[in-house]
Amino acid sequence: MKKRKSSLLFFYFIIIFVCCALNNKSLSQNPQDSTSIYYDAVVGLKDINLAKKGVSYYNRKAEEALNNKDTLLVTKNLELAAYGQFKLGFIYDCELTSLKALNFLDRVKDSTKTIERRKRLTQQLGLIYRNMGDYDNARRFYKRALELNDNPNHEIAIQNNVANTYADVDDFEKAVEILTPYYDEALKMEDGTIKAVYFDCLGDYQSRIGHKDGLKNLELGLEIKLKMGDLIILYSSYRNLCFYYLNTNEKAKALVYFNKLREISEKINTPSFSLDTMKFQLRLKDDQDFNNYLTLANEIERDKRLEKNKYAAVKFNYEKQEKEAQTLALQIKDTQLKVEKEKLNKTIYQSIAVIGLIVTVFMFYIVRIKHRKDKLLQVYNTETRISKKVHDEVANDIYHVMAKMQKNEVNNDTFLDDLEGVYNKTRDISKENSIIDLDGTYEDHLRELLLSYEWEEVNIITKDLSKVNWNSLDETKRIVLYRVLQELMTNMRKHSKASLVVLTFLQKGKKIVIDYKDNGVGSDLIKSTGLHNTENRMESINGTITFESKVNNGFKARLTL
Repeated sequence: MKKRKSSLLFFYFIIIFVCCALNNKSLSQNPQDSTSIYYDAVVGLKDINLAKKGVSYYNRKAEEALNNKDTLLVTKNLELAAYGQFKLGFIYDCELTSLKALNFLDRVKDSTKTIERRKRLTQQLGLIYRNMGDYDNARRFYKRALELNDNPNHEIAIQNNVANTYADVDDFEKAVEILTPYYDEALKMEDGTIKAVYFDCLGDYQSRIGHKDGLKNLELGLEIKLKMGDLIILYSSYRNLCFYYLNTNEKAKALVYFNKLREISEKINTPSFSLDTMKFQLRLKDDQDFNNYLTLANEIERDKRLEKNKYAAVKFNYEKQEKEAQTLALQIKDTQLKVEKEKLNKTIYQSIAVIGLIVTVFMFYIVRIKHRKDKLLQVYNTETRISKKVHDEVANDIYHVMAKMQKNEVNNDTFLDDLEGVYNKTRDISKENSIIDLDGTYEDHLRELLLSYEWEEVNIITKDLSKVNWNSLDETKRIVLYRVLQELMTNMRKHSKASLVVLTFLQKGKKIVIDYKDNGVGSDLIKSTGLHNTENRMESINGTITFESKVNNGFKARLTL
């Protein structure tokens, strides 16, 4: 069995390459940068010399694409060059070209443009490592190919490759176990290449373990290949059948297939095929010394290829590490730029925060100064108003009483009445400007204030006073509101001649609205000092007050805070 492993290794490598995704259909993209002559020569391999020229042509085109910085076109030409090298048997060159193509594929950012090419090159590397005898790596690449695969036909081709790695180490039972589940599906396949290679391999491996269907499947594979006319895959069928009859000691039949094998080898006319045919001819003579020599020579050749493969892998890894180092350097640079940007943003945010704080403090002092001025203005207005009232009302009444006394026009009763009038006015002025005691319920204070202005000729009605949430008002707002209502009621008492006053209280969310209405004489609205004071007071607590009045149509006001 070991003889079979050594001599068939390269040729099964060639056979299975045909059934991977890199078949004619996968490559038939009508490439724009190659003539149809070179393309047909590389894919069909009918003229060896022309195929070699085709490989050189595509390598040259790859260099031109690289100079034009067209990475995708570089990979396309390298793939075609590798395909030609593979079919010509230049395995080492094919390996280098395939690795180079994968390296360039890694530089293409859009993975959708590279997926199909990556599938084919990954399978091809699996085949290469199988040829080198590195079966673990071969299966690893086949596994990657299966992960990338989305075509049922290609799955059979890849699994065929996996089975071959076990057949190479004489584990034919494992190879048959892998291939058998796909039998019915393979019978229905339209793709002749994959179908033919599948039955050829399955038949070969079955025959190795004495399976009754081995010869039937070998002949089925040959029948499909004869219709296709592909010399390389036809070569593999003749070779397997020749080997089958050698194992069954039917040398006459084996010689028939060997002659066909030699005929195809002469047509292909490459050193690798010629050498294999010659080895097979010597094997027919059953020379044990030659077989031992052949086994030893194959092992030496395999070791040489493994060394070459290590060199290629080291070179590829070096280039990959160099690329990763460049990527890492760019990432470090990008990280440094991000750090600098974050520092700059932090500095900007801190500056904005400091400026905002300064502006806030500045605005606070401006508002405080303005509030202080407003308070001074209110104090001044209040003092002016008190002074005017004392002058206009109290002082004038006192002067009037003094004038009567000088003229001896007063008696005790009238004198006491006049003094009582002066006292009442003085008490009213004091009451309007005295300190307000808000201990207890604010609602009760308001009710007491409003009803204090009710007398025989005036009725005062309050509506929904208790429905307002007075607890939401701070002390300053309570005092201001109290003074404003007091001013309105005083104005009503002095000027309106009203007989009915209605105050309606309403809670609107967080706002409080108070509507004042009386049926007094009204007037064309000219704001007095008292009304101006109410506006200033309401403004000081961010509230508003509006007025509405016409002659003989009463007086209205609305407070909002």
